[in-house]
Amino acid sequence: MHYTLTLCVLLLASQLCAQYKAVTYDHEKVVFGENQPLPAESHIMLQGRAAAHIGLVELDILDQKGKDNRLPLYTNRWRRSEDWTKEQFMLPINFKLKSSSAYDLRIKYYVPIDAAERQTLDSTLTHYRLLYLEQVIQVNRNSLDLAQNERQIMRSLNEIVYKGLKLYRNATNIPFEGFSDLVRLKLQQIKTTSLNKGKALFQDQDANSAKVAYRKKLLTELRQMLRTELQQYLNLRWYKLTDRQDIDNYSTERGKRTIALQAGFGGAYLSGGTSNLTLGAAPFIGLAFPLSNRPSQSKFLNNLSVNLGVFLLDFQGANNQMVSGPIFRRPTYVGLSYKLFRFVHLNAGATFLEDSATAGQISGIESRVFIRPFIGVSAQIDLWLDFSK
Repeated sequence: MHYTLTLCVLLLASQLCAQYKAVTYDHEKVVFGENQPLPAESHIMLQGRAAAHIGLVELDILDQKGKDNRLPLYTNRWRRSEDWTKEQFMLPINFKLKSSSAYDLRIKYYVPIDAAERQTLDSTLTHYRLLYLEQVIQVNRNSLDLAQNERQIMRSLNEIVYKGLKLYRNATNIPFEGFSDLVRLKLQQIKTTSLNKGKALFQDQDANSAKVAYRKKLLTELRQMLRTELQQYLNLRWYKLTDRQDIDNYSTERGKRTIALQAGFGGAYLSGGTSNLTLGAAPFIGLAFPLSNRPSQSKFLNNLSVNLGVFLLDFQGANNQMVSGPIFRRPTYVGLSYKLFRFVHLNAGATFLEDSATAGQISGIESRVFIRPFIGVSAQIDLWLDFSK
């Protein structure tokens, strides 16, 4: 029993590893492997050198063309654990690259920061935040006014944090969600409160001194609220960007093309109406060409194929007249097939027909051939062809 369980675990581990294609990144040459194209339509396990002081490696995959501030198609990162002493990172890429394509890739290296550096970061963010508040909070004799509305101020305060942390990452990969509604409510209070109410709070002071004390109280509460919320976020473990490499226009493997052998049974409308309907039916064979071989495409497109082929028997039409087709002297078809399950497909399209007496003749074919719709069910077997060489 013990050996059986061990064997099952090993087989499962082997199967999981087989789902990833190993790729090595050369930091010095800025290439993958020996400058080979990246694997397409599969998951990748990216390996590369990470010096002992590197605590985090982040990978961005971007469209080949676009602006510098375009969002990545995919991002993942590797973080060094406390017991990982190797100068190597292993980063899974659970994003299937399209074949015969090119991507821009960005690899960033981060080092951990200590408590002193984190304090410096906190002080810098606080400095810029206070400068901004001094500009938007206007002090009047009996009130405090806001140069912008509360939503604009909240967006600007959040943006100061976003930009200030642009070169940093935290260990838990938690993004800053912005300052809370408590800050927004405090801004509303500052905007709507009369400083004359300070006399009720500071009864031992004269009217002017009470206004100043109340104003100071409101601003101090706002600053402390902002500082407390940000410090909770900054208490995480942080890393700072130390190196970045951009690999532009890197190609992927040329993809395999597939065709499929198709065999089934279908029927075509020949003539007549509901009272004298004439249908033709026969087995057929043909070829199918998938519209998409890419897992990244929609499921609908992945299940859809363009097909063409020939019916193996002529159709019996009205008045027992035999209906055949051009070229192969059998009814031919062109259409679409959709996979219902496994290898079973639903077919629909158009048949090209003509009288069996003239089938196969080239002269005057354009006036003899007529087109009718058909529907059928087929079994489809994929045949893989590699045109990469």
